[in-house]
Amino acid sequence: MSGSGAFLDVTGTYELTGGEGYEGYLESIGVDAVNRKVMASAQQMVKIVQEGDHYTLTVTIPARTHVEQFTLGQEYTGTYGDGRPYKGICRRDQSWMTQRLNVGGIDTTVLYLFGAEGFELVLKGVGTDAKRTYRRLP
Repeated sequence: MSGSGAFLDVTGTYELTGGEGYEGYLESIGVDAVNRKVMASAQQMVKIVQEGDHYTLTVTIPARTHVEQFTLGQEYTGTYGDGRPYKGICRRDQSWMTQRLNVGGIDTTVLYLFGAEGFELVLKGVGTDAKRTYRRLP
C-alpha cells in the first residue's frame, strides 16, 4: 500500500511512557531471559524517519541501539534485538502501521497507532500480547 502524502508524517523522536506485558511477549517469541531484561528497559527512545514509503526506526536503550529500515509493502530482512535474523513486511492504513515479522521461525505482529501526541504499540506474540505507549518529544 502506498503511503506518500496520505498519512500523518510520523517523523520524530518518541519516549517510552508506559506499557504492560512486554517481557511476557518477548518470552513468547523466544527471546532469552538476559535479552528480555535488556530489551524491556523502561528507558527507551524511538526515532522515526519517514521519507515517503520508506521508514527508518532507531530504537535506543541504555545497553544498545537497534536500527530497522523498510519500505511499505516490500519484504525486508533484519536482525532482532537479541541477534536472531528476521523477515518482515509492513503496511500502513492511515494512522495504523502493521508489521508482520518472522523472528527465528516464530510469527509475530506489531501494530502502531499514531496520533499527534505519540503512538501506541501493540505486540501480538504466541499466546500473549503486550502494549507500550510512546510520547512525541518536542
